[in-house]
Amino acid sequence: MSRTVNKVILVGHIGRDPDVRTTGTGTKVAHVSLATNQRKGEDGTERTDWHRITLWNRLAQFAEDYVHRGDKVYVEGWLAYDSYERDGVTIPTADVNVRELVLLSPPRGNGGDEGQEGGDLLED
Repeated sequence: MSRTVNKVILVGHIGRDPDVRTTGTGTKVAHVSLATNQRKGEDGTERTDWHRITLWNRLAQFAEDYVHRGDKVYVEGWLAYDSYERDGVTIPTADVNVRELVLLSPPRGNGGDEGQEGGDLLED
């Protein structure tokens, strides 16, 4: 059996506040968009790529409490492909399922002493 790896590391800015829901079985899940930038060509034109990010359980709760639009974060996880159907058309999706998150911006959460300091690592 050969070894395989599915690992994604991204550092970017949150594009919208987390969309947090609870599944029918009581599992918390949060979805956010993450923007990363790269320079292209000799003229240094910048291109923004948007990534679909999914956080589960404790990471979803952390995102709900402390992650906001514009925050800079480090995420590490794995890439998962899926699809859904809309108006008879199958639309493919690619999501990064997060296993580690580091908030690189100072926290602006709901107050309280239980918050993470900027730069602390939270793992699911």
